[in-house]
Amino acid sequence: MENRILLADEVLRGYDAVCPLYPHVPPLSHWRAWEYAAYQHCRIDGRVLDLGCGDGRYFRLIWPEIMDAVGVDMEPVVAELGRNSGVYRAVHVAPAHQVPEPDASFDHVFANCSLEHMDHLDTVLAEIHRCLKPHGTLVGSVVTNRFVEWSLLSNLVAMAGHGETAQALQKDFLEYHHLANPLTIDGWASSFERAGLVLEAHIPILPKINSGIFLLMDSLWHVKRKSGGELGDVIYPFLSANANFPAAFRKVFEGLLDMETDWQDTCGAVFVVRKPG
Repeated sequence: MENRILLADEVLRGYDAVCPLYPHVPPLSHWRAWEYAAYQHCRIDGRVLDLGCGDGRYFRLIWPEIMDAVGVDMEPVVAELGRNSGVYRAVHVAPAHQVPEPDASFDHVFANCSLEHMDHLDTVLAEIHRCLKPHGTLVGSVVTNRFVEWSLLSNLVAMAGHGETAQALQKDFLEYHHLANPLTIDGWASSFERAGLVLEAHIPILPKINSGIFLLMDSLWHVKRKSGGELGDVIYPFLSANANFPAAFRKVFEGLLDMETDWQDTCGAVFVVRKPG
């Protein structure tokens, strides 16, 4: 298995690429920048299945030359956004373990930050195996066990002596993200192996400093407000009113990259996994 470590300049170029999509949502632009940088080392072509497709904007940014793509999303409203995007030939409203497509009908499957949310992971991976042509690949990003272990907001609140509040914050955070599979790297590798898939490449994303800041931003964004909604509903208009924010946050991001000392231990990963011929 190839283990590729990203360079700081690659991640910054990732931020420059994704920032126009999420200019005033720093946790999203932060995470997506790392994914973008990792995907530049991956290649897909032909007919592609996008598992958990969303509105299609990120897919088009990552894979601008893919013209034969089919999306799958469980949420009807989100799937409709994908249909209207012009990115996909079709978008199915279906769970990932029940894709309404024939056997061996895709050259590649793309699963961006979706597998960790799926309750039936082994069945989903078996379905990916079924849908892929021989020698086809699954390319996608996931979270690791560090996503839970490095949850900075709940850990800080616990250290301040507010154990019950810390537990409630962590519970809400995990429920919001529906983290069914925050697996170790070895756990992900074993899951792929059980499905008959061969892990070819692992690209670690978001080491400890970047993970901590991302998780703090994301946790704060999704803290429930007593009056309804979440703190992000207040933070977003504040940030979007400042035209200097995207460029200024890039400087913060660059500083976080300079602080990293171990780029192997991370809260996320991009994998390339192949179906044998």
